[in-house]
Amino acid sequence: MTVRLGVVGLGWWARFAHLPAIAASPCLELTAICDTDPSRFSGTARTFGDPSELFASGLVDGVVIATPHSTHHTLARAALDAGLHVLVEKPMATTAAEAWDLVDAAARAGVHLSVGYTGQYTAAAIRVRAAVQEEIGELVCVNGDFSSIMMDLFTGNATYGDPALAAGGQGQSQLTHLVGALTRATGRGAQQVFAYMDNRSLPLDVVNALTFRLAGGAIGTLTATGTVPGGLPTRQRLRYYGTRGMVEHDIQYGTAAIHRGDGSQLRLAPDPSLPAWAKHAPVEAFGDLIAGRGENHAPGQDAAAAVAIIEAAYRSAGTGLPVAVT
Repeated sequence: MTVRLGVVGLGWWARFAHLPAIAASPCLELTAICDTDPSRFSGTARTFGDPSELFASGLVDGVVIATPHSTHHTLARAALDAGLHVLVEKPMATTAAEAWDLVDAAARAGVHLSVGYTGQYTAAAIRVRAAVQEEIGELVCVNGDFSSIMMDLFTGNATYGDPALAAGGQGQSQLTHLVGALTRATGRGAQQVFAYMDNRSLPLDVVNALTFRLAGGAIGTLTATGTVPGGLPTRQRLRYYGTRGMVEHDIQYGTAAIHRGDGSQLRLAPDPSLPAWAKHAPVEAFGDLIAGRGENHAPGQDAAAAVAIIEAAYRSAGTGLPVAVT
């Protein structure tokens, strides 16, 4: 079965990851695109200026939404209402209400809703989820950190990318990766969040620190900074502590270690023939879902729980008070 896909938004990530993934797969066909600047695409797919026309065209089985954060809800909701499967870039929305609305819309339409959290499609991430939920006992504590050079992108100094994608700051652009991995691995959302954020003289957040309590009682901390000097590596790491063991997960490099209470360990590394950062994996897995095979490694409900945590963190940082997650 060849799955027909449309892509809405031809920014740098779509051109760097999604379009090459479709082109490289014998099971996928790019049949339609929609962008404000169609000249960024050269190919045989039909071009639309209005996404609603693409959604109603009958040319696609599913769509990839790769537009700025603030547009995700409107576009994804229209596609879901048209009966299309949707892969939407992270974060799936900017408010919890919008995110859960997409989850509900997908359920009503009976279609798949996935989110472009690239790090969740690795073999290590899949194994980490099983270990956290089944092997380390009661979850007690979680901590994690994300460090990157995003401040260069925010200030327009990066040698790659599109500064427009920085809208929403470090929390929306980067911390969301950690939080998405957390909600996926634990299967839990948060009950309460307290956060600090620093803008570093910019009009958006660049440094984040938050504490939280998950459903079920586990507590945790996460930090994210976009101030890493150029030339230093990006880090994305989470650690889960349970009553019978702990798990370390390096999301960036697709590695993990499972430490058991009896002293034994299991270390996981990516297949050396495959890239550690599987940029093609979300689209490939999305095609498999539509074709009726494979698992949804970044489903809407886990991503919506992540949006709720990020939204609560922004509210907390703005008020200086702990915030209940809704």
